[in-house]
Amino acid sequence: MEDKSKQTINTRNPINIRKMFDSIAPTYDLLNHLMSLGLDIRWRKKAVACLPFKKNGTILDIATGSGDVAFEILKYNPYRIVAADFSINMLDVLREKIHSPIHPDSITFTCCDAQSLPFQNNVFDATLVAFGIRNFPDRLVSLREMFRVLKPNGISIILELTKPKGLIISQIYSFYSRSILPVLGKIISRHKSAYSYLPESITIFPDNEEFLSMMEQAGFTDTNATLLTFGTATIFVGRKS
Repeated sequence: MEDKSKQTINTRNPINIRKMFDSIAPTYDLLNHLMSLGLDIRWRKKAVACLPFKKNGTILDIATGSGDVAFEILKYNPYRIVAADFSINMLDVLREKIHSPIHPDSITFTCCDAQSLPFQNNVFDATLVAFGIRNFPDRLVSLREMFRVLKPNGISIILELTKPKGLIISQIYSFYSRSILPVLGKIISRHKSAYSYLPESITIFPDNEEFLSMMEQAGFTDTNATLLTFGTATIFVGRKS
């Protein structure tokens, strides 16, 4: 019988990507923390700190995964968070995390595709995507959707893994991501291809200048990029004028 875990993931096929995230949902948090040496926690905090509408704001958390960004935003007492993801299993993990003391009425769930958001125009103060946009088959379409659902003067924050700057750190990162990360990912999640896919998805992600240009094509203004940890992650910001 063929071992499906060894198949290469077609990054242009959203069905394959959804199946992958459904499969790794139970171990997603642990793997993120281990494989980033805990840096993903700090990076998310920095991304959320960029939101000017945290308190009393209405925020859309796209590709919420298991909800780490949503819970970070909840600390600021927003009016409402909509946590959206196309993986039902990921949303199930998020639901299991919610307990009554954590303002459960402030967060709602939506299973949807980021390229076709089921919301009216001009309804959110901010959108945020953490480690998700590189998985979207058509990033420009998803950026236009983010722009569409934002209120005027709203802001979009995108946190993504990126190719590090500098020769030495690039070589270290390449060795880690291509040799160590897939092995560690397979041991913990038992899904080899998911963590072989990760370094590949980072490699094909546009460089910062190209991605900022894509944001501008989608309509955003005042775009900028902030490198984190030698450029292994980047925060992209755009505003709807």
